[in-house]
Amino acid sequence: MAEFFKKQRVGAYMNLIAAILGIVGIIAAVICSNMTVTYSLGNLGMIALVGICGIVLAVLAICLPNFFGNHDILGTCSVLGAIALFAAAFANVLSERILLIAGLFSYDSVNTVGWQVFYVTVVAMAAFILADLFLIVGAFNKSVK
Repeated sequence: MAEFFKKQRVGAYMNLIAAILGIVGIIAAVICSNMTVTYSLGNLGMIALVGICGIVLAVLAICLPNFFGNHDILGTCSVLGAIALFAAAFANVLSERILLIAGLFSYDSVNTVGWQVFYVTVVAMAAFILADLFLIVGAFNKSVK
């Protein structure tokens, strides 16, 4: 196992951070969905499934360059798929919360429960976007020595 970590470069660690951020995004989406019955996410299963698939592809993007070398076609497709899936998870969370956000910033600004749900939703969305950014930066770096 130590030999595996000695071979890794910046790209692999960026992909690992992206996978961890994907886990954080899924956990935050589940938390914001279960805070109250009123603000539950209707497509939480879809968000979790898309996020888990993105995590799996990010992990594949770490492992595949060890077998096929840097910037191989399978690793590149894994990174692109993970980017698309994390972006889809972000879009699903945003589309579910857009009315809550509009209400909080216009006529319902004293809704304390809504603000708590909003803050956790921002964490979920930020985690998915940061995961995408780490995947993009990691795609331009070498994954193995």
